[in-house]
Amino acid sequence: MNTTKIVVTLSGHNDDEIKEEIQKAKENIDAFDIVEIRGDVFDALNREDHGKKVRYIIDSFKPLKKEIIYTYRTAKEGGSGSKTTVEYEALLNAVCQTMDIDYIDIEVQSGDKIIESVSKTARDNNVKCLMSHHDFKRTPSSEEILSIINKMHTLGGDLYKVAYFPHEMKDVDKVTGAVKSAKQKYGDRIIGISMGELGKDTRTAEGEAASAFTYGFVSRDAAPGQIHVTHLREIFTR
Repeated sequence: MNTTKIVVTLSGHNDDEIKEEIQKAKENIDAFDIVEIRGDVFDALNREDHGKKVRYIIDSFKPLKKEIIYTYRTAKEGGSGSKTTVEYEALLNAVCQTMDIDYIDIEVQSGDKIIESVSKTARDNNVKCLMSHHDFKRTPSSEEILSIINKMHTLGGDLYKVAYFPHEMKDVDKVTGAVKSAKQKYGDRIIGISMGELGKDTRTAEGEAASAFTYGFVSRDAAPGQIHVTHLREIFTR
């Protein structure tokens, strides 16, 4: 039986886009398990207005029993976030303390001190740490990927997400191989994505190559190769 949870990524920038995504998500409420809020799309807002947007989305889905991931994806990892490391740490800590979320995405390249700080705040507020690493230009070797996952484990992550851009099928195989090896060591904590059209099959992998989470969309894709959540649900319930 497949145990992959389907995450719908919400990445609307303004009120109209947010309301549209929420409405479409509610129309397809059975197609996903978790809502990912991309906080980096609110980068132009002050902290108060940022918080209002995030809380509005949370309040739209928590009564419907959906889990929430808060993600602030920095520019160096493919997002639109431009905060300094100090601002990044402060934001993630504040979100853990003040928002009703289930998971906080922490970029493993943000630095051990930041990870330690945010992880402690997360644990103190019953929030799980989703350690992540993205590279939109290349795919490291399977050994490098496993080394990164091992670091995520050492740093106390609850889930370990790696996502890389492939240039050939060999790159997709590197991710798949690393996922299989990491699952043997750490169990169902691994999320492995090969981006773009070439790597789409990693988003629907089952069995020993299956990820803990797979990410989809309802209105606009937030990453290369994302699949609509209704299609993901169809695949996983065949």
